[in-house]
Amino acid sequence: MRFIEVQQVRSPIRRHHSQRATLIGLGLNRIGRVRWVPDTPASRGMIDKVSHLVQINHDPAAPKPPVVPPVYDEAADAALMRKLAFDANSIVLEPYSDADLKKGETPDFKLMKEGKLCGFCELKSPRDDFIFETPEPGDVAIRKNLPFHRKLGNHIRHASQQFDAVNPDHGLPNIMVFVTHAPDIERRDLHATIAGLPAPDGKRIFMLSRKMQEQVLSAARKIDLFVWIDAEKGTLQHVSVNGAPHQAAALDLLGLKNDDAT
Repeated sequence: MRFIEVQQVRSPIRRHHSQRATLIGLGLNRIGRVRWVPDTPASRGMIDKVSHLVQINHDPAAPKPPVVPPVYDEAADAALMRKLAFDANSIVLEPYSDADLKKGETPDFKLMKEGKLCGFCELKSPRDDFIFETPEPGDVAIRKNLPFHRKLGNHIRHASQQFDAVNPDHGLPNIMVFVTHAPDIERRDLHATIAGLPAPDGKRIFMLSRKMQEQVLSAARKIDLFVWIDAEKGTLQHVSVNGAPHQAAALDLLGLKNDDAT
């Protein structure tokens, strides 16, 4: 059963005695007192009778405003990526032209240094704002980015296809940047998505199905460096995949060390 939160805000003094009786029936009869009463026609009739003496703090039947998810600015994500990863290393991010985009899938940027093409970059933004429906009180929200590992895996597979479209022989480094707005998704989730988690017996626990895990690992080897940026904290971390052909070159481009390989 639903309940209405009602609070007495005025005195029934010099009012008809039936109004005081109604307040008593609602469990009130004192200014400031709050009661939760069943949401029934009888309760609503009593509240209507003394509406000039009470206020409703919570009405389960009141229309609810639509849930508006947070709006993130992709240009701001790209600007943060430039600031933390590329500007200090004199790397210019050159977007693809409209003509290039019409030809098919491409990553987001060409990486240019001293006027020369030195690699490619794809930007992804894992977010926690995809709500299928507004839950009832006490229920759980259903979100598209659960589980995190499957969503990250799909990002990796898609990025490898975009890199293949412009760098089919993998002659230059491919760099994938995640700018995350979801506090529940961390760099360790990226680690687990690619390589699983170490188990006490020396084996690994994988987050994905066998088929998808093989696809993600194959795709990850086409990406020479993963950059993980926390949009809220403004921090940068990285993950490099052993076996990627241009792992060292990608690290050198951003002035990073191979201290976090998977």
